[in-house]
Amino acid sequence: MRTYPVPFNEDARVMAVQQVPGLTRDNDVLFDTICTAAATLLDCPIAHISVVEENTQWYKSVVGIDLGEMPKNNSFCTHTIMAGTPMVVPDLSKDPKFMEHPMVAEGGPQARFYAGVPLILSSGFRFGSLCVLDLAPHDMPSAKDLATLEELGRTVVAALEKAPAKPASAVDASCQDTFLTLVGHELRTPLTIVHGALRLLDARLQDPLDKKLASSSAKASEHLSKLIASILKFSDTRTGELKLNEDATDLGALIADLHLDHTAALTEAGKTLTAPVCTVPQQLVLDREHIKICITSLLLNAVLHGGQTIDIALTYDKDGNVEIAISDDGNLEDSVELAELYKPFTVGGDLSKRGTSGGLGLGLPLTRRLIELHGGEFEVITGRARTTALMRLPKWRLVN
Repeated sequence: MRTYPVPFNEDARVMAVQQVPGLTRDNDVLFDTICTAAATLLDCPIAHISVVEENTQWYKSVVGIDLGEMPKNNSFCTHTIMAGTPMVVPDLSKDPKFMEHPMVAEGGPQARFYAGVPLILSSGFRFGSLCVLDLAPHDMPSAKDLATLEELGRTVVAALEKAPAKPASAVDASCQDTFLTLVGHELRTPLTIVHGALRLLDARLQDPLDKKLASSSAKASEHLSKLIASILKFSDTRTGELKLNEDATDLGALIADLHLDHTAALTEAGKTLTAPVCTVPQQLVLDREHIKICITSLLLNAVLHGGQTIDIALTYDKDGNVEIAISDDGNLEDSVELAELYKPFTVGGDLSKRGTSGGLGLGLPLTRRLIELHGGEFEVITGRARTTALMRLPKWRLVN
């Protein structure tokens, strides 16, 4: 299980990192000076400027410790680059994300305090961080100190890009806000009409099945409206980045609602959706609308490409992570290259023997991106008589 989330725009982000002219592995006294200033500012013995690439993290500068290139699983900065604001952890050993981290747990250096700011290119992509570390816990730094750390981070970017450090211009930001406002209006207006009409239809219908279908459609339109609002609020049109709108969520209740919403439609399609199995009573901190997309997408894939019976299970794995499994009694042919199913707009081989001549479309790659954005993993497990789409969410998302 990986220990870090993956940005939604990871491919474009990595490409942007590789195109920064000044971002070489040659050191420069200027960057050592910035690191020393950051360490002094927050009274820490260690500071570094990290560069997060596809599979590894390396350092433009390090003071106070010897560090070489390391896998991303050993990196704190993979979390720092997920947001445009500082990440501060007063005691890493008490944070569910990091208490089992190899740099924190017994046997490692047992790091305790971390404070880092993302390094943001003028294009909007985040490529690494300027951060400080200590082996002892700290109190939360003052807002003034964190603002100074951010200024030091902007100095790093300016030196690398050989240009004045400044945020996107007011004109660019204004254009982006205007675009999002217009798109939001154009999408929400027809959805509001559809949602209202479906509610009226639900009230007028008498047949129980018709009422259930109308009610499910109304819920789906409401979900779509919320999803659009979330995407517009938490996305960046410049970089293709998508941020999470996280909240404590009862995943078992969410799956039960989706089961209820889809049962009637699946029955009409000649499929059986069994009652979900749930052995996870705890809530999880996650983006509810995005997880709904994942589950719904995999249910539809199972309906279109799978067998006659579809099961949903919410369980813990042997390490305490949370698994959502959607399985059906269909099977994938050996000719299907599963690696291709994770790429957008890829058919993924001949699926005709699963009851369709079409491919899996965007469902799998979108699900993978959203689950990895949550710090989780996604895989498709095939067998002769069963296919399972498995989403695994890290245990640090559990609410204790």
